[in-house]
Amino acid sequence: MLKRAALAVVAALRSPWLRRRVISSLVAVLGVTVLVFLLVHLIPGDPIDGLLGERADPADKAEMRACMDLDQPLLTQFGRFWKGVADGTLGTTCPDRTRTVASLIGEALPSTMALAAAGMVVALLLALPLGVVAALRPRSPLDAAATAVSLAGISMPAMWLGPLLLSIFYVQLRWAPGPADDAGLRALVLPAIMLGTHLMAMLARMTRSSLLEVMGEDYVRTARAKGLSPTRVVLRHGLRNALVPVITVAGLQFGSLLAGAVVTEKVFARAGLGTLLLEAIARRDYRIVQGCTLVIAVSYVTVNLLVDLAYGAADPRIRLGGSR
Repeated sequence: MLKRAALAVVAALRSPWLRRRVISSLVAVLGVTVLVFLLVHLIPGDPIDGLLGERADPADKAEMRACMDLDQPLLTQFGRFWKGVADGTLGTTCPDRTRTVASLIGEALPSTMALAAAGMVVALLLALPLGVVAALRPRSPLDAAATAVSLAGISMPAMWLGPLLLSIFYVQLRWAPGPADDAGLRALVLPAIMLGTHLMAMLARMTRSSLLEVMGEDYVRTARAKGLSPTRVVLRHGLRNALVPVITVAGLQFGSLLAGAVVTEKVFARAGLGTLLLEAIARRDYRIVQGCTLVIAVSYVTVNLLVDLAYGAADPRIRLGGSR
């Protein structure tokens, strides 16, 4: 089994289909980086005032401007940014130059990755039961209720849901730790619920439609004819095959959870990539903004590429169809 999977991966790596995917991914990352670089430089005002204050000494301002390469043309600044990408530092912090942007992101990224993973777990734990219940009782009150819950999850604004969760489970019930508390995994519960609720709706509808399609297949009718219990038919023969597109969508959406964690970390005062990015935007620290954006873009594109690779290895028709 492992040998065949390895051979499938090697074959995929040699295919024009994968080469096109890699090239399009690199173009996407480059496009995002260029766009962010231009946008942060188009914002009116002097970033030095945001970092040092308007009353700072002119000599300090000049030193900071030189440190951030703001005294150089845009093309030179862009070239030096990519030089920092090439050497893995993403540039140095200013004005002390004692730390690199990559080290700051490296300290913040694990917290954001843990939050994104927890949000995905919450989304799957909510979506799979809702989707299965809706599929087993189509056009019934249970289906309508599951649909209503899914729509409510995607309709609630994140900036409203987070404070609501804090108000109920921290302020009133005292069941969950607050934003300032360091409670390990317990501190992930409320942020994960806030982050995973929106993704839950999409996965629940995908589970419902996929399971409805699978339950009409011949092998499911054969399993029923053999006298298998309804639970075994649904879980072993139905849901197992229906999860393929669900897992694909979940993998594709994992990258978006990294971007969505920006708001969640701000609401729950978590020290992560989102908090680092928002603080850098407030200070107009161009290097950190560009570094965080690059990491988020690369993470999103990498997850999408890995899902495409796994899906193409599992179903050769995708590779053949994409090579035409």
